[in-house]
Order: sequence, then C-alpha cells, then structure tokens
Amino acid sequence: MASRRRRQWRSLLLALFTVPAFVVSSGSAQILLPEAPSYSASVPMLTSRDKFNLFLRRASSQDILVGTTFDAGWAQLMNDWPGYGQGMQGFGKRWGALIANQEARSFFGTFLLPSLFHQDPRYFRLGAGQPFSVRLAHALSRVAVTRKDDGTNTFNSSLVLSTVIVKSLSNAYYPQQERGFSHTMDRVEGSLLGSAQGYVIREFLPDIIRMCRKHESKWLKRAERKLLFSRQFDPEAYPELTAVTKKELEERANHD
Repeated sequence: MASRRRRQWRSLLLALFTVPAFVVSSGSAQILLPEAPSYSASVPMLTSRDKFNLFLRRASSQDILVGTTFDAGWAQLMNDWPGYGQGMQGFGKRWGALIANQEARSFFGTFLLPSLFHQDPRYFRLGAGQPFSVRLAHALSRVAVTRKDDGTNTFNSSLVLSTVIVKSLSNAYYPQQERGFSHTMDRVEGSLLGSAQGYVIREFLPDIIRMCRKHESKWLKRAERKLLFSRQFDPEAYPELTAVTKKELEERANHD
C-alpha cells in the first residue's frame, strides 16, 4: 500500500514538470488534435479512425517513455516489486511491466472501448469563467462521467472497464507476490486515482501557463513559442496554429 501511494505522488509530480507533447508531423505544418478541448469550443466528433490515431499518438509520445523510465528507476531504487530483483535485469523487468501497462491501457481506453461504446476518450475542460470548486469537481467527476460521441454525458465505462482489464492482465507478468484479487483491486484503485489527478492537471494547467506568461520577459516568450507543450495546452496563444488545425479538421469532417 505504501509503495503504491509513493508511485501515485511520484507520477503526479512528474506530470507537473513533464508536460505531455504529442504532435503529428505533416511535412511543413504540425497539426494538433487537442488532448483537452474546451466545452465551449466547437469540437468535431472523433471517428473510430480518429480514436485509433489518438491511441497511436499517445502510445508513441515522448512523455510516456520518459515517465516510464523515471518510474522504473524509482521503483528499483525503492525496491518496489522485489520479485523482479535488482541490476539491469530488474530494471528491464520493471520498465517492461510499466510500459505494458501504459500501452495496454491506452489501447483499451483510447481506441477499442471508446469505439465500441461510442464515447470520447478526451478530457473536456470547463475552462476559465467557472468557480474553482466547480472546475475541480468537474475534473474529479470525469473518472465516472464522460462525453459520448453525440455530446451527451454518460458513465465512463471506457475508463473504468479498461482499467480493470489492464490491471487484471498485469497478473500475467507481475511478480508472484503481487498477483491476486486483492492486489489487482489495489492497482485499479490507484490507477483511477491517478486518472483523477491527471484530469485536474489538464483542467488547470493552461491557466497556470497563462498566468506565468504574463510575467515573462520578451526573450523567454520567444523561446517559449518553440516549445511544443505550450502549443498543446494553450492553442489560443498561437492563432496561426489554431487556424491551420481548424481548417484541417473541417476538411476532414467534410470529406468523411
């Protein structure tokens, strides 16, 4: 239990300093499908193909590799999952188990189950203009509530079921002493708590970035425009990118 709590807080701290940045290079321009669009924005519905492409982007994103490597190193340092042993072999087993968890959860939770249940795997922000408590409650509630393809709310069966499936599958490669129903339910609980923490970050991080930007020097602002993460979490600050993104999505919707 204690090691699981340490991993949850470690993942939260890592997420605060390692901002996800996934983009698709398309020759000249880089087209971006926002990971956390606003409810107030007109966002096209995701097709099954879009959900599969989103899964591929998440699966190949740099923050997954960085976060997994960090978690594996920390787990080895704290001797989590002692059944894996130490040394490079132990690190490799921990890294393999963690990356398997990440990729399987992304496949089931981003593509397969959302396609079957007609749910949108993205997080939708309330954004500025709402009280802090309302936004916090909204972010935490997204573990149980999600948006359907038609825009209405429904139970987040994609997230809950994918979490149960992945944590059950992990019994096939976790150390013997980490297997069983009790350990599986502990992992499900920890994973859902981590999802809630991630939603809170997605809800408030754009506001934190904009707040920090107000006090930036000119040379820092110029340097920031070259960073992919600021384009993802605050696309309004880059109207030329937003225009290209909207145009691309509209053309694809008309084509479909």
